Amino acid sequence: MRSQRRANNKKSRVRGALLRLIPFILFCGAIWYSSSQTYEQQSLIPILDRITSLELFRDQFSWVQFSYAGSIVSIDERGYAGFVEFFIRKGAHLGFFFMIGLFLSSFLHYLYPKLLISITATFLFIVFFAALDEYRQYLTGGRTPLIQDVMLDTTGGVLAIVVYFLYRTMLKRN
Repeated sequence: MRSQRRANNKKSRVRGALLRLIPFILFCGAIWYSSSQTYEQQSLIPILDRITSLELFRDQFSWVQFSYAGSIVSIDERGYAGFVEFFIRKGAHLGFFFMIGLFLSSFLHYLYPKLLISITATFLFIVFFAALDEYRQYLTGGRTPLIQDVMLDTTGGVLAIVVYFLYRTMLKRN
């Protein structure tokens, strides 16, 4: 009876670890694959040109103009599809690194119950992986590595760490 409980507990722990580790690996793999492609291979503009051909919100966003990494981001500068693509790409930076941070925080905390250790290790990994991703882009033709993207990636990871920390803190209180 006791050995059966131990075996079930071990299976449960392995399953719990895998439920956190596999999505983490998949999101890291997607980033790794993406940074090995040229901009032309990844460009969403041809698809967005077809989808956004009506330019439904052009008037509402025509006033938006700002600088990102030394270049102007506006509909006039990039065209409507290029403008939309910019936000999709930067949203992907935030979103993917958010998910990486969330799953890694959860996985590490599952292995090591000290929350401070898991979130610190997650933060260090996020910064390292974001910098490594931009370095891979530097090695890939037709890509521009940007420190601003490292900061954006890190922001996504930090947001995940904060969400996870708040979640664990609320669980502890209840």
